[in-house]
Amino acid sequence: MAHILFIYKQFPAPSVGHAGGESLFRLMAALQRRGHQLSLVARIRDDEHRHLPAAQDICKHVVTVPHHKSLPGAGPIAMLRSYLALRRAAAQALRAWQPDLVHIETTQTAAVVWGLRRPAASFRTQDVNWFMMEQSATRQQNAHCLSSQLKAAAFQKLEPWLYCQHDLLLAISEGDRQLLAPRCARPILLLPLSPAVHPAPQIKPAVAPGPNLLFVGAMYRDHNLAGVNWFLDAIWPRVLEEAPAARFYIVGSDPPASLRERQDGEHLFVTGFVEDLAPWYRAAEVFVSPLLVGGGLLQKVLDAMAMGVPVVATSGSNHGVGATPGKHILLADTAMTFAEAVVRLLRDPTARKQLGTAGQRFVAEHYDAEAAVDRWDMALKALLGE
Repeated sequence: MAHILFIYKQFPAPSVGHAGGESLFRLMAALQRRGHQLSLVARIRDDEHRHLPAAQDICKHVVTVPHHKSLPGAGPIAMLRSYLALRRAAAQALRAWQPDLVHIETTQTAAVVWGLRRPAASFRTQDVNWFMMEQSATRQQNAHCLSSQLKAAAFQKLEPWLYCQHDLLLAISEGDRQLLAPRCARPILLLPLSPAVHPAPQIKPAVAPGPNLLFVGAMYRDHNLAGVNWFLDAIWPRVLEEAPAARFYIVGSDPPASLRERQDGEHLFVTGFVEDLAPWYRAAEVFVSPLLVGGGLLQKVLDAMAMGVPVVATSGSNHGVGATPGKHILLADTAMTFAEAVVRLLRDPTARKQLGTAGQRFVAEHYDAEAAVDRWDMALKALLGE
C-alpha cells in the first residue's frame, strides 16, 4: 500500500460547508479503508478548525495554513500570503514525509505547487475554468464580455498544459472529461462526486411539510449567489402568483447581508450553514438549481436526486450530472419556463413522484462511489507499479 500526500486549497472534512471538501474527504476515507496511508496539506478557515479531528483520524500527518479569508489585510494581499504559505507547506511536506504519490485537487492548487520536486502525481479538477468563463461571457456586455473571452482563450491553452504535468488525470464528470480529452490527448479517468446524503426512514423533515422549494449551496460563491438572485428577481414572483402557499428555503454557508435582508419569515427563508442537509432535502417538494454558470458536477443536484426530490434546473446545472431532460430532471433556461416547471410539479404529486423516483434510480445506477474509488485505487497502484 502507498503513502499518498493530498494537497488542496480548501480543507476536506465531512459537513465542512463546501461540496469539494466534503467530496474529497469521502474519497480519502475510502482510500484509507483500502489500506493506504494518507497525509494532508491544506488551507483552513478559522471556523473550520473544529473539523480537524476528522482529518486527523484518517491521516498520518495533517498540516494546515490559514485560508486568505482568515487573514487580515486587503483581499489580494491576503490571498497571495495564503497561497505562498500553502506552497511552502507542500514543499516541506514533500521533503519531510517523502510520500510515494501526491494527489493534487483543483486547478488553483496545481498552479500554486507547480515546479515543486515530487514523486508521481494524480490530479483532479473540480471545474474547467475556461468553460465557466465562456458561459460568463455570454451574459456580459462590452469590455466585460471581451475580458472573459480573452481569459477563456488563454485558459484553454494554460489549463490542459498544467494538467498534463501530472501522471494521472481525473475528471469530476463526464461533461468535463469530454471537454478535456481533445486538449490533453491522454486517457482521463472519471472520478465523480458521490451523493453526500442518502434516504433513510429516520430522517425527519427540517420544516413542516408543504409546498417547499429548496436551494442548497455555499452562498459566498458568486455563481450560487447570482443564480439565487436571478431566481428571486425573475422566477419566484411568478411561482408565488400561481402557488401562493409556496415557501423557498435557501440553505448554505455565509449568505451576504443583501440576501438575508430579503427573507420575510413567511415565504422566503435564508438559513445560513446547517450541519446536516438530509432533513432539508426530506422537507423539499421541489429542488431548484437556477445557476446561470455551471460546470464540474453539482453536488446539490446529485444529492437532491439521490434523496428522490424532483429537480428543476438550468441546462448548465446538468452539465456534469448528465441526467436525461424530462425523464430524470426538468431543465429550463428562461424565467418563464423555469417558473412553469416549478408550478407544474407543485400542483402534480404524481409528476413529482415519477420525476423524483427516476432521478433517484439514475443516481444509483451512475454514481456508485465504491466502484469509482476502486477504479482510482487500481490506477494509483498501476502508476506505482504495484
